[in-house]
This record gives sequence, structure tokens and C-alpha cells, in this order.
Amino acid sequence: MNETVNRMIEVFKNMRDELESVGWYPVDAESTRWWGGAETPDEVVITAILVQQTRWDVVHEVLNRLRELGLNTLRGIADVDPNYLAEVIKGVNYRFTKAQRLVKLARNITMIGGLEKLRLRSDVRDFLLNQEGVGRETADSIMLFALNIPTLPISQYTKRVLNRVLGINPGNDYDLWKRTLEELILRDLYIYKLVHASVVTIGKTYCLPNNPQCDKCPLRGICLYANGGRGSR
Repeated sequence: MNETVNRMIEVFKNMRDELESVGWYPVDAESTRWWGGAETPDEVVITAILVQQTRWDVVHEVLNRLRELGLNTLRGIADVDPNYLAEVIKGVNYRFTKAQRLVKLARNITMIGGLEKLRLRSDVRDFLLNQEGVGRETADSIMLFALNIPTLPISQYTKRVLNRVLGINPGNDYDLWKRTLEELILRDLYIYKLVHASVVTIGKTYCLPNNPQCDKCPLRGICLYANGGRGSR
């Protein structure tokens, strides 16, 4: 298993062009640009909320609008009226709900001293999970891409791709998936970002729920499913 995981990560390291073509930017480990070209940790947090059930291209348009208005910081959003923000983020699904949640989140993070202070807290994940609209995948994404804390977000793409490639299947339990993968994959900030970006890209492009494009997939040489093995999710 360890050898297959290592080979998988080597494949991911050679996917730079493909990752960039869909909005992931593998640069140095601590850069926020991994996350759709975000320029600051604040932008990662903001877009992590906006992208829920919304296409990335729409979120990028909205982010540019926020930048023009000086609302691409948590402090700026904390001071704005949620109804006004809802108009600014027009195009995002559930914009009124997200505007309210984003303002609350921005105010709560600002109240404790910002993201740098949040990063130093021992209860950072619990703090995020206690915020309205922040689930486990969003919390882990914020921790990894905004706060540079090595933790693996588990998406539906993660489950499907790594079940098929590695043959693992911890069921539907998010935290069990997380523990299983974090035991298999070296705890390294760059590698965790690379793994998340790569499995999302492969899951969207090749490893489809039905009629997966195994013959075109970069992982076809090591994938159990592609080679008639037991990965089947």
C-alpha cells in the first residue's frame, strides 16, 4: 500500500499543468495561490464559503468584484451590511444565506484577532466547526489552504478516487476517512495540498461516477479499478 501511495503522489507531482488549467496552483507549500489563485488567507476563507454548491468560475468573478470594492478581507466584510454583501455576491447560489453567514464568520474571526490568532489556537477546528455554514470539509480546507495546518479535507471526489485507486473504503464516515488517509499519507503541508488538489481534479475530469475515463486518467497505471481490481465506489 505504501508503495502505491508513493507512486500516486509522484503522479500528482507531474500534474502541474493540468492542475493549473482548472484553478489549482502548486507553488511553494505556504502559498495561498494553491486555492484558485487566492492572494491572501482571507480570500481563501471568503471563497471557501462562496464556493459551496457554486461553480468556481462564478466565485472567481465575485472575488474580483469584492477586490474592486475592498471587500476581499475579513475585516472589510465584518463591517458591511449582509444585505449589501448579498447584492455584491450576486451569481453565487444561496447568496443571501451565504452573505449572512460570511459576515458572522468574519466578525467572529476578527473578534479573536484574525486568522493569525486563530491559527495558534489549540481548538482551531472546533472553532471553525462552530461557525454557521462551516462543515468538516470546509473547516479542513480553511485549515489547510488558509492557515497552513496539515490536515486532509475529505470530499466526495476523495472518496471515489482513492477508493478506486487504493481499494480502501472506510464507509461514509468523514472522520474515519480522514484518519485512514492521514495514516497512509505523509503529514506534509505541500503533499496534503497536492493530494487534495489532484484528487478533486481527477474526480471531476476522469474518475466520474458513471463511465469513468480510465484510459485517459493519469492514475491508470496504478489504479485497482482501472486494472480490474477491487476499487469500485
